[in-house]
Amino acid sequence: MAFSASEAAFEGFRLARRSPMTILIWAVLYIVMTVAILALAGGSLAAFMEQAQALETGGEPTPEQMAEFLGAYAAFMGAVGPISIVMSGVIYAAVNRAVFRPEEGAFGYLRLGMDELRVVVVYFALSILAAIFFGLLVAVGAVVVGVAASAMGDSGWLLVIPAILAFIAVMTWVLVRFSLAIPITVAEKKFAIFESWSATKGHFWGLLGMGLLAFVLTIVVQMLLTMVFMPIFFFGMGGFDNLEAISSMAPMEVFQTMLPLGISVLVYLGVLSALQLAIMYAPFAAAYRDIRGGQVSA
Repeated sequence: MAFSASEAAFEGFRLARRSPMTILIWAVLYIVMTVAILALAGGSLAAFMEQAQALETGGEPTPEQMAEFLGAYAAFMGAVGPISIVMSGVIYAAVNRAVFRPEEGAFGYLRLGMDELRVVVVYFALSILAAIFFGLLVAVGAVVVGVAASAMGDSGWLLVIPAILAFIAVMTWVLVRFSLAIPITVAEKKFAIFESWSATKGHFWGLLGMGLLAFVLTIVVQMLLTMVFMPIFFFGMGGFDNLEAISSMAPMEVFQTMLPLGISVLVYLGVLSALQLAIMYAPFAAAYRDIRGGQVSA
């Protein structure tokens, strides 16, 4: 079966139509994880935001203020990081499993095992390699542009724009060539860090077009879902009367007044995140499946 970028781009919609309960389960997972993060890291987040606000309004920050700010940030990330890492592995593995092994649909394709561990390891390995590569690329580019600009004099600043465009082009090319690493990891049940490079050979433009189309589709879905939820947000907020009264309320009154809005926003974000997950990531799994002729390892 030949790889079709336009066909693969709609794989997320096919997944949602085939198994709407999966989307619902993913939405519930997002809501539960968000509440858990707020419960576990709410104090750290409040401290971090307080320190950030102090830096913005306090003029030139002192070393002590910067230390407090970095400490608050480290405390927040220390609380949130482990949950985010586990959730990323679980959810990315689930969306690929839904494409490769649709018969394993129990619990919305959610598992906690070796697939998830491999996804996390591959993701972090590629993130570190990308940070190193792009960091070196920026450093080398800055030196080259700086030397050339010095030689050109006042017109040297004209080199900045083509340098930025060249960086974006290289970054896009590298990201597309590694875009099938997670799908391969789940499909083949192995740590597939570099296999994506050979799998994407000859398919760059198709994968790029597919990714762009999937991204546009996520924006369209977000706009439509926002239109659906907008009346709910308005009534959850209590209408214009509450908007005018909130400025004179005590903090607890504000919390009680805005609680329905907070719940509706949480539901909206959960549903939106689940749909965007399917629409944005399922196409890459479908692309690998089709590139392999519909045959992937079980």
